[in-house]
Formats: sequence, structure tokens, C-alpha cells
Amino acid sequence: MSKEQNREDQPGSSQDSTSLKFTDYYLNEASNKHPDIAIEWIERAFNNPVKETIQADGRIVRWGNIPEKSGRALRIVILEDRETIHNAFFDRNFYKRQQRGKEPT
Repeated sequence: MSKEQNREDQPGSSQDSTSLKFTDYYLNEASNKHPDIAIEWIERAFNNPVKETIQADGRIVRWGNIPEKSGRALRIVILEDRETIHNAFFDRNFYKRQQRGKEPT
């Protein structure tokens, strides 16, 4: 399997809904750990993040607000190419850290 694949055949996605690329790790591991995360939510966090940072390893982290999940913050990790999703999960403490001033807006 290639490092980058489209996730058109994964649950919760439609054939024409996404042009995002995903790592094998995401397709084989992360999506199984978090099957409740819809591709449209990943797209939303990717395209309209409430925050973006760059990790020491060069990967980009974006957070997106997901109203359908009671406004929870979805954290996505993107490879250095700025287009391949490596991981996605709900960050349960993102908004609490913001309220305490430990997560700059």
C-alpha cells in the first residue's frame, strides 16, 4: 500500500466528498480507533481550523469545532506536505486549555 491514499472507500465517506490524502497509519490504525469521526469533519478542520500550530517534527496540527459533537474540538495532524492527513481525534481538553490561557487562540 502507498503512503498516501484517498479515503473514498472508508466508512462515512462518499466517492466524491473528499480530495484529501491519508497515510497508511490513518487508514489502518487511526480510523479504526476513532470510527465515529466523519470525513466531512476532517475536511472542515482542514479547511477552516480554529487554530493551527507546527510541531517540532514539521507536522501541522489543526483544530476544528464540530457542532454535531456538542462543539468538541477535532484535532488533525497533517504531514509536512500540508495535504496528507496522518491522524484525527477529538481533543477533549482543547477548550479547557484555552480558557486557562494555556492554548493561545
